[in-house]
Amino acid sequence: MPCTIKGLTQPVCLTLIYNLSSGLLVNSSIGCGDCKLETSLDPINKNLTIKVPITIGGEVTFTDNLQSGCVTTLVKLTEQSKKRKK
Repeated sequence: MPCTIKGLTQPVCLTLIYNLSSGLLVNSSIGCGDCKLETSLDPINKNLTIKVPITIGGEVTFTDNLQSGCVTTLVKLTEQSKKRKK
């Protein structure tokens, strides 16, 4: 009988690098762990870097012959704490 583990979640950081001159996506990557929503612009090469905190979730199933499979069940923006400027 298969064994399924549900409710797995992990914070990840999605990084997108977009070149404003060419209008092309230069690179994208996912890193484990938290980050904060932020942007930066390299004025020399015109690359805009966007970091987005995301929470992903899923479930893993192990079968009788020790094969495994996973299903993504959640992709959402991670809630950011709102700090007020004084």
